[in-house]
Amino acid sequence: MKKTLYIFIITITVVIAYFLFSTHRHIDAHSYVGEKQCFSCHSVQSHSVKLTTHPKIFRPVTSLDMILGDFSTPNPLRTFKKEDIDFVVGSQWEQVYLQKRGRNSYKIFPATWMITTQKWVPTEVHQKDAVSKECNACHTTGYSRVKHTFSEYGVRCEACHGPAGAHVAHQKMQSQFSCQLCHTEDKKYHNDIVVTQKSAVCGQCHTRGTTTISNNGKTTLFNFPLEYLPGNNAQATFTQSSPKTDKSNKNWWGVGLSKNRHQEFADFSFSKHSKSLTNLKTKKNPHGGQKDASCLECHSEDYRSAKSDKKPTIEEAKLGITCVTCHEPHGIDKNIRSKRSVDAKCAECHIFDINEQKKHYPCPSSKASCVGCHMPLIAKSGGVYTIRSHAFQIIPPQATKKYGMPSSCQNGACHQDKTTEWAIDAYNKFYKKKSLKTLQDVLKGKK
Repeated sequence: MKKTLYIFIITITVVIAYFLFSTHRHIDAHSYVGEKQCFSCHSVQSHSVKLTTHPKIFRPVTSLDMILGDFSTPNPLRTFKKEDIDFVVGSQWEQVYLQKRGRNSYKIFPATWMITTQKWVPTEVHQKDAVSKECNACHTTGYSRVKHTFSEYGVRCEACHGPAGAHVAHQKMQSQFSCQLCHTEDKKYHNDIVVTQKSAVCGQCHTRGTTTISNNGKTTLFNFPLEYLPGNNAQATFTQSSPKTDKSNKNWWGVGLSKNRHQEFADFSFSKHSKSLTNLKTKKNPHGGQKDASCLECHSEDYRSAKSDKKPTIEEAKLGITCVTCHEPHGIDKNIRSKRSVDAKCAECHIFDINEQKKHYPCPSSKASCVGCHMPLIAKSGGVYTIRSHAFQIIPPQATKKYGMPSSCQNGACHQDKTTEWAIDAYNKFYKKKSLKTLQDVLKGKK
């Protein structure tokens, strides 16, 4: 009897030790664990984010249907076949095609398919290591500059929340029987995963610039904030593109607004939205009366995101309006937003402007929209103007005449049948005090 009990105790001990060992041996607290680990607890967010373009910006080809380019019609630019393609980059405006050449090396095919215009164009980059130095950090999750490796293709959960090794390990400690035998305390791990509304999380990819790394006398340039960790600001080694540093005029219009794609964060930094909390704290209430916590509903994202019993005061609030104020990061509201007027989002705070529509702009409300005028299409992707300005400034038609950039008046389908001179005349008649100089002063912080 004693012998049987002894064997039973030994067996149970071995089983428990195995479970404890197997639970922790595969998870490093600072490692990337992959989207599947997130899905088990966050199925709603994981499912919805898969429907967005973020996971699709770099994918292995598992079906030829993923390749959107036209291979039925001969084209001198396209010197490869569908069957040669191992990876596709992009799914909405354009697609770049890659072929695996080594463990962490890729060949970029010389032709890019423009989804928007249905045309082949020469690929912009095709030099050695271009994918690793110019693309991978923003098109993959958990990129390492040392070995040019990464955790997952595409932008996945940990690209915005940081490596989840510690988070997963702590959750198992609290939920698995084998862990609970030792971890009996009801601990709350608040800092094991990044949950932040900072615009810098989006800015790690939605901005342009270079990171300079020197090693053994050799200098390497990367076109992104290298190994950025969510929750932080961009590293000191990252130099963001600006109108002053853009000598080739590739990224900025002469008026001081973005000209190229992936610059939404830079444009946003010029806007009053990005300074909404600072302005509230340092200036008078623009609507009159005393400043109180109710102002934070429109001036602070950490206030908007906080639970009802944990709302910060004006003194405690840290973040103004950020990217996630308008862009639900997991794509959960994508279907809802597509069925209602985008203006409704603006009206949550700009109710005073909406109520003054007749004085606000001359166009019929059925024709004009908030984003049409304040976020005009000024950057190209897919060969046409598809990227909206995020500086939230009216672009007068004088800018079209001087810099060749699209204006708010002739943005999208608006007044494209009219001449620039007509637009300038109509604009000046209605907005007597607004001018190109006014816009430049605003962007320089003078107004």
